[in-house]
Amino acid sequence: DAKILSVSQNDNHGYCKCENCAAIEAEEGSPAGTLLRFVNAIAENIAEDYPNVVVDTLAYDYTQTAPKITVPRENVCIRLCTFHCHFTHPLTDPNCATNAKFCRDLEEWSEICDNIHIWDYTTNFAYYIPTYANLHVLQANMQYFAENNAKGMFPQGNRNGPSGEFGELRAYLISKILMNPYMSKTEYYAHMDEFLAAYYGDGWEYIRKYINTFTQYANASTGGLGLYSYPFGVLSKDSLDSLDDTFNEWWDAAEAAAGD
Repeated sequence: DAKILSVSQNDNHGYCKCENCAAIEAEEGSPAGTLLRFVNAIAENIAEDYPNVVVDTLAYDYTQTAPKITVPRENVCIRLCTFHCHFTHPLTDPNCATNAKFCRDLEEWSEICDNIHIWDYTTNFAYYIPTYANLHVLQANMQYFAENNAKGMFPQGNRNGPSGEFGELRAYLISKILMNPYMSKTEYYAHMDEFLAAYYGDGWEYIRKYINTFTQYANASTGGLGLYSYPFGVLSKDSLDSLDDTFNEWWDAAEAAAGD
């Protein structure tokens, strides 16, 4: 009954570098060419017996760049991963060379494939507790995916605990933009406010002030946080420490307003 069959690379760099595979990689300009030829062969083999099955393969890490020659069969899905991206600014930020590389790759895949899925990363997998300042880019990123042929999404969050920082809020917002990636910023932040009010009660506006201030602070920093980044490798610890008292006052006020 399965509709998608995954045939993907291992989660390491141990792919074949024999003479034949190296020649294909050189010809294709990407190790994705070797992988895709293999996946296409499987997809062709099962197409007649399983016409409703799509063969899914990752464009991940070393296979992120599309091949120059081979194109996915119509029963192949490319699942492109935002593994190397920065998430404190939008993927389309022209000042971020890391994200610009991903955007070029997505747009090239989109030219040769009508069935693109995205594996997006929406948390910091090495530091679940500190605030991860990506709430302000989720809607813009989702819209960009939709505009570039993405037919499916897997936004991966905290898998090792019940939440993580603002995990419930982030999941709520992601569910909304999955249904409508083209909503306006006004609509997006209205959903944020409705969740905060329902979840935190009468003190929710203090939580929103915290989110706004931390977001502004992160935007003013240089560089960008990735999915395993040490936060203070990008954010200034001294500057953030100076806001400790203010943040604590807001959290205390929110807790007091929440009552029981």
